[in-house]
Amino acid sequence: MRQAMALLWPNIISLSTKSKSNNNNIIIIMMIRGALSRSQLPRQACLFGSQHTRSQGTAAIARHANEQIARKSHEPTTHNINSTIHVRSPTVDFSSVALKRDEGDYYFEAHSEALFAALNSYLDLQETPVAEPRVSAVAHDMDLVEAAYAARDHESYDKILILMRHGEAKHNVFEREYARKHGASMMNANDDEAYPVDPMLTGKGCGQMLSVSRRTATFFNKETGLQPNLVVVSPLRRAIQSAMISFPTYTAHTSLLNTPWICHPMCMEQANGNKSEFVSSSNELNELFPGVDYSLFENSLVNGSVSELNGRERVSLLESKMDLMARTDEFVRWIKERDERVIVVSSHATWLHSLCAFSLQYEPESKGLEMFKKGEMRSVGIKFH
Repeated sequence: MRQAMALLWPNIISLSTKSKSNNNNIIIIMMIRGALSRSQLPRQACLFGSQHTRSQGTAAIARHANEQIARKSHEPTTHNINSTIHVRSPTVDFSSVALKRDEGDYYFEAHSEALFAALNSYLDLQETPVAEPRVSAVAHDMDLVEAAYAARDHESYDKILILMRHGEAKHNVFEREYARKHGASMMNANDDEAYPVDPMLTGKGCGQMLSVSRRTATFFNKETGLQPNLVVVSPLRRAIQSAMISFPTYTAHTSLLNTPWICHPMCMEQANGNKSEFVSSSNELNELFPGVDYSLFENSLVNGSVSELNGRERVSLLESKMDLMARTDEFVRWIKERDERVIVVSSHATWLHSLCAFSLQYEPESKGLEMFKKGEMRSVGIKFH
């Protein structure tokens, strides 16, 4: 596996740097699949769900079940929607890829402070007669073993969300290099004319999402019973690319299940005037990432909700934290009305933080306050009230 990927990696990085090719992402997926199928290495966990890889997920679920049976003989078990059903294994964490936070996430503290400063004002606004009532959704953080169980537990959970932050993108690297070269703050990098507009992933970012894909191959398949019914992506290219690398067997060109993919404007990063948040047109996105339904995104351009972002010139566009919270609230309302149960969401750091810290009611609350690292995936069970 390692030898096959070592030979393939330079080509993946080369393709990821070309933003105008029609089928780059499809080619990347097929190249990886071909290299793995030709490999004569011993049987190991690979990206595309071989029987051995899938059996790892099944075995993990079986071990978890045996642990539960052993616990039941020694201690009573409670079962209600206000607590997680399954006890997390103390030795294994299946829910996310452990990635070190880098200096590119310099804005985390300032964002958190501003978000919570706006919280009371937003809640006061929601109490006005004209405001649409907020959807109450209790959330429980869980690993993928627990998510596989929860997907079958319709009484305790209405939806299972698989939340992902995109991998490292080209603007992240540009900001670091700008600060190093000029001895200035990363925030000043946006003033440079060369600042990337709607950037794609770097080679490192592709690698981060390939690490996620190894987990999806192990746990998202027929054997475990945990399979995405819907994939929702932000209109920004780095989020769509991250989802396609992470779930390669569920794209329109590879899935036998016809899993729908929807580009949702409500999942965009908070608009802060950075050129990395300028969106590409739906035609450009469809050329790069075919098989995704862009109709909601196109409608948002028509009614003007994101039209100011759809440009190449610098604009002084700032979205308040209240606007951000309104978007994540609206997204929760949207998924409540959907029939799909297991939903993958590929988005961005501040949007995911607003969703988890504010729009979902986490139990315990501290679980929703943690910012997502680049290339991190989490699974969440939610119950609407």
